[in-house]
Amino acid sequence: MPIYDFTRLRRTMIIYRVVQTLLLFLLIYVIYVFQNRFAMLGTPEKLMTSIKITIIGQLLAIYPIYRLAWRDAGVEIEGSITGLSKGDLAAVRKKRMLGDLWKFSAVGFFLAFVTLVPDAKKAAGATPVLAGILFSFLLMCLSYYQCFNFSAKKQMQQNG
Repeated sequence: MPIYDFTRLRRTMIIYRVVQTLLLFLLIYVIYVFQNRFAMLGTPEKLMTSIKITIIGQLLAIYPIYRLAWRDAGVEIEGSITGLSKGDLAAVRKKRMLGDLWKFSAVGFFLAFVTLVPDAKKAAGATPVLAGILFSFLLMCLSYYQCFNFSAKKQMQQNG
């Protein structure tokens, strides 16, 4: 039976909790900014349209986010085994890099999508779509960190 050292994983989970708190405050601030912007434009109902876009995006992405977080937590658990050989460490590093590639791809997708949204002067529906994209991005980040912490706790209990 392998011996685990979860010190690094526990520190990562604490950092993720702090990041979740900061993301939550950022989400509230962004919602407030868009609410004021929609009110200034005279269309406050567009905030609800943005929230509906966000909910649809979140529903479509929650399972893949959960699977990625579960996989990443498993890789961290695997990396917590004491006395791993160089080959095992290389395999864990490769798995971490693959998970990071998926996360960077998602961030790149959102960055590309946000930069390609036309200005509100050119397209009337651009502002609610932009708001929905930003809300979705922040909620997906929050979901990933929450799922990671949940998955890590569960897998730590199973293995430790």
